[in-house]
Amino acid sequence: MSIESYNKAKEIIEANEELVDDFGEMQESLIIKAQKELGVDFPDEYKYFLSDFGALTFGSIEIYGVFKEDFENSGVPDAVWATLNERKLVNMPQYLVVIYNTGMGELLCLNFRDLNDNQEPKITSYFAGFDESAQKHEVLYESFGDFILDMVKEEIL
Repeated sequence: MSIESYNKAKEIIEANEELVDDFGEMQESLIIKAQKELGVDFPDEYKYFLSDFGALTFGSIEIYGVFKEDFENSGVPDAVWATLNERKLVNMPQYLVVIYNTGMGELLCLNFRDLNDNQEPKITSYFAGFDESAQKHEVLYESFGDFILDMVKEEIL
């Protein structure tokens, strides 16, 4: 279950405070504004992440979130800014929300067209600049909770 995965990830993050750089807790009103701007309803575990951290750098990983009201004039690691930017620059589909950049041309996204058993978006890959017909949207994680747990575990190994 994804919320259990998120809670385990949060425990690891809190136990390794020296690796943490975050934006702090985000107000629900900003999370709601971000959802409206992107036209999606974030899954619960991503809302918890935003409420707990805003956005997060944990060691060398940078997980995109929400931390600034002025989405248009923000930057990395702002998920809203990154998503709006990709939609404008490469016509990324509206059903994707960027949460991580591998640095190798691959973006990891909440995919609101590919839902898990709990009706939450799976985490899929997107390669900016490639035509939509060439995108495989490979499922990398069943949920945001599974994604963040795997990422933080890998970072502390």
